[in-house]
Amino acid sequence: MKYNINTETIKSIEFDNFYKQIVYREDESEFFNVAGKQHYRLLSYFSTLFNNSNILNLGTHLGNSALALSYNKSNTIYSFDIIDNVRENIKNMDNIHFLIDNLFDINIREKYKDLILSCPFIFLDIDSHNGIMEYEFINYLQEINYKGFIICDDIWYFKNMRDNFWYKIDDKYRYDLTNFGHWTGTGIITFNENISFHKNDNSNWTLVTAYFNLTKCYDASEEINKRDSSYYFSHSISTLHLPYNLVIFCDEESVDLLKEIRPKYLTNKTQYIIRNFEEFKFRKNGIFLNENFSDYREKIIQNRKNNPYNFDNRNTASYYLFCMARYSMLKEVIEKNCFDSTHFSWINFCIERMGFNNLIRLDEALSVKRDKFSTCYIDYVPENLVNNTHEYFRYGRCSMCSGFFTGNKDYMYKVCDLIEDKFLYYLKKGYGHADEQLFSPVYFENPDLFEHYYGDYQQMITNYTYIYEHPEPPIYNFIRNSYDNGNFLKCYEACIFLFKSHFLNKCTINDEWLEKLFWYYINCKKNK
Repeated sequence: MKYNINTETIKSIEFDNFYKQIVYREDESEFFNVAGKQHYRLLSYFSTLFNNSNILNLGTHLGNSALALSYNKSNTIYSFDIIDNVRENIKNMDNIHFLIDNLFDINIREKYKDLILSCPFIFLDIDSHNGIMEYEFINYLQEINYKGFIICDDIWYFKNMRDNFWYKIDDKYRYDLTNFGHWTGTGIITFNENISFHKNDNSNWTLVTAYFNLTKCYDASEEINKRDSSYYFSHSISTLHLPYNLVIFCDEESVDLLKEIRPKYLTNKTQYIIRNFEEFKFRKNGIFLNENFSDYREKIIQNRKNNPYNFDNRNTASYYLFCMARYSMLKEVIEKNCFDSTHFSWINFCIERMGFNNLIRLDEALSVKRDKFSTCYIDYVPENLVNNTHEYFRYGRCSMCSGFFTGNKDYMYKVCDLIEDKFLYYLKKGYGHADEQLFSPVYFENPDLFEHYYGDYQQMITNYTYIYEHPEPPIYNFIRNSYDNGNFLKCYEACIFLFKSHFLNKCTINDEWLEKLFWYYINCKKNK
């Protein structure tokens, strides 16, 4: 059975006056919220798919999830918790049985085994969201050959839920329904091959990431040393568990640890490329250049003495070179194309530091399959400033994000090549302090190679398809600055992107900012 969950099916769930009388006033804003914000409508919808059935709810709390599951009155809900916090109005529901018992105790749950096996689906939402208990219970269900599906709450919001639970389940058994469930992450797990839900086909992608221990470099600053290997590896779990083709560049000392973290079920989707960071080289037309990173580093250090700028102590010469290595690594991966992919992406090794919403939106972003080089345009730096080389590099201003970007093999290779060319050009002129500063010079000379979306660093993936969060920064950073500097075409493009997101209810723009956005839109339309 394949279940097709979509916005219209969830909208068909209507909570009538009965529910308005039952739900406590302080719970109303959550219980009656739209799908994608809260999961109660999704739970009620699932109850309509089965009649005269038992449904298990693990983690009663106040009783609202049990209430939603009881939407189809022909079903019987068995709701378990270890303490009684159920709202009084809900306790008297005829088709809900509230039980105080611990189904996570091996001995206790055996007496409920037949009940568990009789349920077409189970809702799992327990404290303390450490992932360990959840994973152990899923293993138990698999052991007893449970044939239904399990709806899991909070799969993205809590790092422990991601690391100890969600990522440990083979991707072929799990489905992400967060768009129709809870903003903290709603997932479904089933070991029944006859049950399935929609999943995007992103098999034609190869993602590229890398880790090199920059604390080993002689120019490592105090800020670099604060983020040692343990720091980066603790934040690498999400990237290393991505269920896509993944190429990982690393040094010799890191490869074994990487292999320990990357799940065995993803072995066929993984390639490790070992490199000595000191000997790393750029490549042109598949051939490595003579100079290596050690040569470039000395030149960068000297350039920064001759042309000092507003310096971030984390941005050492070695860190700058690591960022530049992205483009050479991508070019190499495209040339070899071991997964026969059409599209490629760079993704930061510790992308989860930018917020869990980026993890939620990644699969949707890849499903768009944009061909052109696509990156988040954060702030508009005008072309006349970019052309004033000394002034442009004096403040180290960046405008586009290099932590995540995508493109098909032709556009990606071309832009990566041009970024490297700009690096060598500015290096020779005595400048160049951050790879992101090279994006604008390449873009203004080759605008047709780019396709942008808008946000800040924390939305480098989140806002790829739509503006899902924080619509204000694109207005007061990119739209305002592009308009003030006369790039009405790009300003208009950004206005359309925000309007579309707002009117499709992907984000909410308050009246004050909506008025500003409309003003820029009207005036851009006149001038473009």
